[in-house]
Amino acid sequence: MAATYWWKDLLDRNNTWQGLELMVRSAEGAGQAMEMLSGHHGRMALQVRGDNLFWASMLKDHSGVWLVMNVEHPGQQGLLPPVTSHDVESAKNKGQAQWTGEWCRYFARQLLDASTPLLAPGRWLLRPMSSSREQGTPLASWRFDAPASSMDMGCDWCLYGEDFPDLAEPVKVRLVDWWWGGNLLLGRYPVQAEAGRLKWWRKKCREGTLPPILVWYIAGLASFVVLDGHYRLQAAIEEGIPPQFLVLSELKEQTLTPDPEHRARVAGALEQQLRKNPKCSIDSVNHSLINLYDTRYLYAATHSRAVLGNGERWEQEVSAYLRRHQLGACLDNILNRVDD
Repeated sequence: MAATYWWKDLLDRNNTWQGLELMVRSAEGAGQAMEMLSGHHGRMALQVRGDNLFWASMLKDHSGVWLVMNVEHPGQQGLLPPVTSHDVESAKNKGQAQWTGEWCRYFARQLLDASTPLLAPGRWLLRPMSSSREQGTPLASWRFDAPASSMDMGCDWCLYGEDFPDLAEPVKVRLVDWWWGGNLLLGRYPVQAEAGRLKWWRKKCREGTLPPILVWYIAGLASFVVLDGHYRLQAAIEEGIPPQFLVLSELKEQTLTPDPEHRARVAGALEQQLRKNPKCSIDSVNHSLINLYDTRYLYAATHSRAVLGNGERWEQEVSAYLRRHQLGACLDNILNRVDD
C-alpha cells in the first residue's frame, strides 16, 4: 500500500522559494523500500528492497568513512521508473519558471507512489542545487550551490565538479575523507558509452531540456548518492554543460536557545548605528533584528535503524564481497576503521 503524503513549497523570510517540503505518513502495514541500517563499530548499510546497496564503516577518529558499493545489487538500474519523453515535454510545457518545482513534484510522486514507497515516514526536503558556470567550462571548475536564503538552514548544499565520480568505471571501494570536506558525488552503477539513451540525453542537454539529477544527501556519509540520472549526468559531462541537481534529504527542525546578553548587545549596537547614521539601510537593520529573534534552525539528518548489532553478518558480507572482486587488500583497513 502506498504511503500517504503531501507537499508544500518551502519559502524563506523573503518569500523566496527554497524547495519542496514533503510530509510522509506510512499506510497501515506498509514498509519502505530504502532504509539505512546501523550497528556497533561505526558500521552502516543502505538496503534497497531487501538487498544491500552499499556498506560503510566510520573511521575510529571520525575523520571519514569507508564506502563499499555493491555492484551485484539486482535492482541497481531500476530504483525509479525511467524518465520518458512525455515527462520531459510535460515539464517543458509548464514554462521555465515552473521547471524546477515541476521536477520536484515529479520525483516526489515517483518516490512515494510505489506500492512500497522508497522514503520513510517523516519530513523530507527536495532542494535544487545549480551552477552559474558557462557552457564549455572545464568539469573541474564546475560548482553547484543551493539557492541563497534568508533562513538559518543547514541544508546549504555545495558540490564541486572535481568530486564527480567516473561513471564509466565507478570505484567499488573508496574512502570519503571528511577532513577535506566530504560532499562527494557517488554513482551506483556504470553507464554504457554506446547506450541509446545516453545519446538521447545529450540531445536534450544541448536543447536545454535535461531533467535534473536526483541525489540523496546521506548525513552518515556527508556525501550525495545518485538515485536517478546516471545517464543524464554523463550526458551533461560529455556536452560540457553543467546540469541541475535536486537534493533529497530528511528535514529536521531545532529551536535554538537565545542568549539574552548577546541579543541585548546586538540590539544596542543597531540602535546606536541608527542614531549615528539615520540614512543607513532600514532593510538591513530589520534583517539583522529578524535573525536575532528567529530561533528556528532547519538541518539535514539521516534516520537509521540500529539493527546490525555487533556487525558479524555485516563483516561476513563485506569480506565475501571484497574477495569476490579481488579487493581483499582493503579489508583490514575497513574492519579496523583506519585509513592506512
